[in-house]
Amino acid sequence: MPETSPAPKPPHPRLVLALGLLLPCVGQVLNRTPQRALTFLFFAVLFGWVTMNLVTAAVCAARGYPAWRCFVAQHAGLLFIWLVAAMDAYQLARVRWVQFHFRPAP
Repeated sequence: MPETSPAPKPPHPRLVLALGLLLPCVGQVLNRTPQRALTFLFFAVLFGWVTMNLVTAAVCAARGYPAWRCFVAQHAGLLFIWLVAAMDAYQLARVRWVQFHFRPAP
């Protein structure tokens, strides 16, 4: 029977969540899923570009939005994907954390 090396300890889920909220898609990188991180990053840039072009400064001025609300409206696509990526990274980290710490004894 071949010997298997023990699985590396996964990062703590709260650390993954904190870094995922601080920088986009870093949580996926910490979870060792870089392709997933690139996918989230692509869609964040895409949706950010779409909302930037849909909600122009003229639209904000016509509706009388304050500056902060205009900024949030223009970047809504990016912020949405950023938050979804952070939640996804936390969920995967939490599952791996529980599987690692509560696996049955051999």
